[in-house]
Amino acid sequence: MKLPARSEPHPAAFRAPLPRDVWRAIDYMRRSAGERISFADIAGYCGVPARTLNKHFRAFLGHSPMQYLQRLRLAAARETLLSGAAGLTVTDVAKRYCFNHFGRFAAQYRRAFGESPSATLRNARLASRSLQLEETAHPYGVPLASREKPSIAILPCQTPRFEAELPRLAESLAEALAAALSSVRTLDVMAPKSPRSTARDPQRYARDLSARYVLTGRIAPSSARLRVVLRLFDSATGHHVWGDSFDGDRDQPHELQDRLIRAVFDAIPHRIRGAEIERAQRALPQNLDAYGLAMRALPFVFASRPDATRRALDLLHRAMEIDPDYGLAAALAAWGHGQLVMYNGTQAPAEERSNALQLVQRAAVLDDHDPIVLTAQCAVHTMAGNFDAAEALVARSLALDPSFGWSWGRSAWLHAYKGESEAAIEHFNRALQLDPNAASRANNFTGIGAAHFNAGRYETAASWLQRALIAEPGAAWPNRSLSVSYARMGDRLKAVNSLDALRRSSPDLTVRQVVAAVPFRPQFLERLGNGLSDLGLPA
Repeated sequence: MKLPARSEPHPAAFRAPLPRDVWRAIDYMRRSAGERISFADIAGYCGVPARTLNKHFRAFLGHSPMQYLQRLRLAAARETLLSGAAGLTVTDVAKRYCFNHFGRFAAQYRRAFGESPSATLRNARLASRSLQLEETAHPYGVPLASREKPSIAILPCQTPRFEAELPRLAESLAEALAAALSSVRTLDVMAPKSPRSTARDPQRYARDLSARYVLTGRIAPSSARLRVVLRLFDSATGHHVWGDSFDGDRDQPHELQDRLIRAVFDAIPHRIRGAEIERAQRALPQNLDAYGLAMRALPFVFASRPDATRRALDLLHRAMEIDPDYGLAAALAAWGHGQLVMYNGTQAPAEERSNALQLVQRAAVLDDHDPIVLTAQCAVHTMAGNFDAAEALVARSLALDPSFGWSWGRSAWLHAYKGESEAAIEHFNRALQLDPNAASRANNFTGIGAAHFNAGRYETAASWLQRALIAEPGAAWPNRSLSVSYARMGDRLKAVNSLDALRRSSPDLTVRQVVAAVPFRPQFLERLGNGLSDLGLPA
């Protein structure tokens, strides 16, 4: 069967230079949300004609500059109301962000957030009182305002009083852990300024910092050995997030410290991300801010199933309505639309591809320092066949956070699409090591299977693809390669059953649609397409 030639990458897939005036305008608006500024003021600050600025805003962000400013002000008003500060009134907040007509402000606010400003303030104060009671009962302080970057306090381990040298080791270890985790751009790391007093009263230190998470532990010595027991927990609830113990020779503390730091660096970021997702899932949807909605969407993004992707997009578009300045929501939504293309989850792939490319440009304008944002952009550019831009983005993400499993997974897919099977398998295994969560495991299993398929190892490919379907039973798309792997192994019955499972998920699927959805090399696509055609999938 002659397969349709793959089209060249979509022109918009290549990362066009972002207009400097858009960057400058957003920065100006962020700093001036509480000031009375006009469109002429914004254009004058950017040094471009008003018509040009309006054109660029609509092209990259989908709104005029003044529409964008109004949404920024509404988001800032909500953030202020959510503080629940004593003496704060809705009128104060409306005036602070230049809303002169209070009835119109209330109507716009309700349309944006689904509740009145007074309801937001009332609920915030009720939650504040509840947290104050919780703080009285719990030894650790509870921050009232959520942070987009989770904070973690690194406290020195407790040591026995009779061991004069161990407090120095505990201080050194806390400093080294703080230095290592400070390189993770998605965490706000708080290290003790006076470690010895902190070790005497770690609870008070955590309360003063209002850190969301606390990493501490104890050092237990014996005659020739040391055991370091570490524990990461949620400061608000005391909930255990992660823990481990490490043993080493007493006369080789540096070897023990290096091993411990490597383990903590690999474990902590994805454990905290999982805890943030759980926190968002426990909250009522109407009480979530844009960050909470994005965290709630993440498992659906990583599930790699069209139905889950649509649930993620509902949450992420809601997050963008609440906070138009939020790059993470735009980036994840871009990849959501891209997934619908790659997993044959849409009858309008051209429209979804266009949605993904528009949103990825928006994310690039809003945030180019978050590893999650960069990795989501990488995924979209990969979908569009622009491998050079995708490689640059994932390399930058890994430079910012070498422990980010999703970045390793996307790097692996790039190698797989280019036919570099062994490098792909190596990077997929690294992704599994760093992020073993079920939500992303199936995608990595599928990638390993695709890499073995590309190398002609069909039995091994089938084994990994079966594991992917067990890990995520609703993800039918791995059957695209699995059915052909079975056929190549000579097991026609399993091949037909696998194809039937794929067609139950996508009854109108054709060979042409499968080939157009994934940017593998022509040799891979020819094998895949011919195999699916031989099994009976319509051309």
